[in-house]
Amino acid sequence: MGEFVGIDPLGAEKLIRQMETGKDVLGRARPGLEAAIAEAGEDWDSREGVVAMHRTWAFFHESQQDLKWRVGAIRRMVPTQQKGMLTGTFPFSSETEAVQAAKKDAAAITEALKHHDQYLSGQSWNEVEKALAALKGRVDDPAYAAALLAALGPKTFQKLFRDWMNTQAKGDRRGLTPDALKRAGAASPGLLAKAFASAESSGRLGNEWQKMVETAPSDILTALVGLAPQSGTFLNRVATNLLNRPPNSDAFPTDPNWNLYNLAKAYAANPEAFQRFLAEHPKEAGVLLDAYTIRSTGVPAYEEALAKALNGALKPGSGTDDARDRAWLTVINSIGSENSLWVGGSLGTFANSPISRMLAQHIKPILDHLARGQAARNSSDVPHLKPKAPWDKLDPTVSARFMGALMQDPAAADTLMKAAKEYTKELDMGRFNPFAPDSYSREAHVNLAERTGAMANLLLAGSTYAEWSDDEYAEQLAGYLLMPVDYFNNKYLPIGSALVSTGKDKVLDDFKDVMKNMITDYLDKKTPENAEAVANKLVEQQVAFLVQSLKAHGQPPLGAAERAMMRDAIKGRLLSALTEALKRRGG
Repeated sequence: MGEFVGIDPLGAEKLIRQMETGKDVLGRARPGLEAAIAEAGEDWDSREGVVAMHRTWAFFHESQQDLKWRVGAIRRMVPTQQKGMLTGTFPFSSETEAVQAAKKDAAAITEALKHHDQYLSGQSWNEVEKALAALKGRVDDPAYAAALLAALGPKTFQKLFRDWMNTQAKGDRRGLTPDALKRAGAASPGLLAKAFASAESSGRLGNEWQKMVETAPSDILTALVGLAPQSGTFLNRVATNLLNRPPNSDAFPTDPNWNLYNLAKAYAANPEAFQRFLAEHPKEAGVLLDAYTIRSTGVPAYEEALAKALNGALKPGSGTDDARDRAWLTVINSIGSENSLWVGGSLGTFANSPISRMLAQHIKPILDHLARGQAARNSSDVPHLKPKAPWDKLDPTVSARFMGALMQDPAAADTLMKAAKEYTKELDMGRFNPFAPDSYSREAHVNLAERTGAMANLLLAGSTYAEWSDDEYAEQLAGYLLMPVDYFNNKYLPIGSALVSTGKDKVLDDFKDVMKNMITDYLDKKTPENAEAVANKLVEQQVAFLVQSLKAHGQPPLGAAERAMMRDAIKGRLLSALTEALKRRGG
């Protein structure tokens, strides 16, 4: 017989802690009291001296157990983030009653399954389903769920999944399809998965169930995490084990791999667990992100599912800052690794990649880490450039390949370029005069300018992997090259009116066209000059733009030494990457 229950979980947990304190006090007082009573002997007036203390301790203990059971059950029955009173109708009035009912139901299921094994008919399987239907409305009770699973055991538990798959989803040999998973959710596998989630998340399962992860078939494990929200700890144990299994270790390696799809969907529903998985298991996460894995699953929707899971784990504000940073590092190192097939591989390009677009959408908060890494390598003697841990371990070459992978998708490339421009604006390098008499201002300007140049440098290096037409490539390169100079001009020089600002933009567009034409002529072999010569001319164009802009805004012109300083600074930050980009593109 069930009962209607209203309980405040947080208040109940506070009371449980208070009773634990009371038990501790009683526990410390009891030995001394018992010793004093024994010493007093017949002089002790109360023959029931410690009985009341024992009863109080037992009352606290039993009340704690009952409250823990009720809190666990109500939280499973009413999954919500709200605080305060939660209400629900419990299927059982006590934990003892729940355990007894579970044992009875498990016996009925076992008997029906034994009968089915003997006859293997549709009718005998219906009897198994009928016995399993008794679980409905009961599996949210952690005590019931744990007792049920303990009575069934891992072997019978897995057999129930396998027999359902064999009768209801015969064609799904590498994980359940979305349609089959939906049907399983409304049938016995869904109830069993909920029972497992209820028992495992409450810490009531024995070691034999933890070992099941190592031996259970992949399709059963991914059905288990796909049918019910399992704990993040269990989900990560499943993922780690599956992704460490030998490639094509199942019996049907050429079939569509719905196991990976179901795993990605489970992670999309639990972004905190996926963030921890990415941060703590880079090797296994690399399998999920591997270009060959994505292209060979035989499930086109897998990449979209993985993109949604990554979105939840990597978007600004998700999880903790430290875990999110380490998760990003795993993604960058995986996609931008030296042997990555995301760039320059035999699998073709990722020209319409939901993963690339999602990563570009959320990349802005980490651009400073990437720029600092590149700037520190370019100018190791500039103060305060080095990125903080854990970003100080990231190889800038990997960062460049990672950006190149994203740039293969035109939409992602545009998003990345906009994010980079916003990043350079936020640096506001014009706050400090590069020609100021005090060293602090000069060094501060150089620090910001180095990071701005480093970002353009990374974009230049990444652009060599992008799949663009020559015209698109020239357009992008001209934009990257003008980014640092435009920013110096835009922030350091005051622009007093919209008219002047518009004029400045017109000058900028004109210079961009000049630079674009120089790049196009080189790519089209319309000039005999080599990549180094063209790169030097492009740098001269940048300086010329700066000089003309200064003059147009009525600012004092640069002296010869100042002009040389700006030219050398631009060359130091961009010339090498620009030359390499032109060589790789132009042959």
